[in-house]
Amino acid sequence: MPAYDYRCRSCRTTFEKTQRITEPAGAKCPACGHEECERLITGGTFHLKGAGWYASDYGGKTSPAVEAAAPACGTGSCATGACPALAAD
Repeated sequence: MPAYDYRCRSCRTTFEKTQRITEPAGAKCPACGHEECERLITGGTFHLKGAGWYASDYGGKTSPAVEAAAPACGTGSCATGACPALAAD
């Protein structure tokens, strides 16, 4: 379930509430108990973690940068930063 940010219209406290997407917007303030809180528009989270996410997530395709660097040494280690041809520069 997604978490939504709310701000109390009475005491201006901001808080987070986990709700179903189909639930109507609305929350009770945990600080003052006021029933009229507004849902805030916040940025979503999007993370690309780890090296090589492109090559591992798209069915074995390699990124254009890896393909361009591969002919330099022929070892295939250019994507990991251990390319002997790039180290000589």
